Amino acid sequence: MGRALLQVYLGRDAGARVLSGEIARGSSQHIDAVICLFDLRGFTALSEALPGEAMVDLLNDYFGHVVELIQSHGGNILKFMGDAVMAMFNLGTLQEDAQAALRAVAELGPRMKAVNAARAAEGLPLAEYTMALHAGEILYGNIGAPNRLDFTVIGPAVNLTARIADMHRTVERSIILSEDVRNAAGRDGEGLISVGRYMLRGVAEPVELFTLYQPEV
Repeated sequence: MGRALLQVYLGRDAGARVLSGEIARGSSQHIDAVICLFDLRGFTALSEALPGEAMVDLLNDYFGHVVELIQSHGGNILKFMGDAVMAMFNLGTLQEDAQAALRAVAELGPRMKAVNAARAAEGLPLAEYTMALHAGEILYGNIGAPNRLDFTVIGPAVNLTARIADMHRTVERSIILSEDVRNAAGRDGEGLISVGRYMLRGVAEPVELFTLYQPEV
């Protein structure tokens, strides 16, 4: 029961680490991973128009599909942040991480379209989404106060993922990923489409961003 509860509330990987004894504040490790930030668009407007129970149902519906999709490709859910989900792919090598992340986002568009079609048929409110991905070194471990810890990730790669997520309106694409993800994916990244090079807030060098081409069927 304890193992199951830790996996539900902390995630599969973090739950297993805590259960194995990684509970000291400051215990952490540097790992290479792909960070993903999924967000629901228009959430503020929806939250003002819908009762609380309907908002909870909406979040649970979309998050349920996103979590299932990410986990089915080997990803780990790190945390829920309001209308956003932070996840990571850490499968062994950065190439494996990037390839798994690309397989997941390739399925994300069709999955969200199917979710919206099902909700529309039931007369339920709809939401659109964004997904940002970046690859790099992160610090993964226990951070917080002596009596309240969070098993999470920090570092420049995490910050850059958030900056990339801010670019969705600028590039007018739901899925954006960094050149680091594209390069790490090897041949799997060759079909990605560049949406330009940008100077991002707090980032010293320009970053080229890419998106996934998904023709309408």
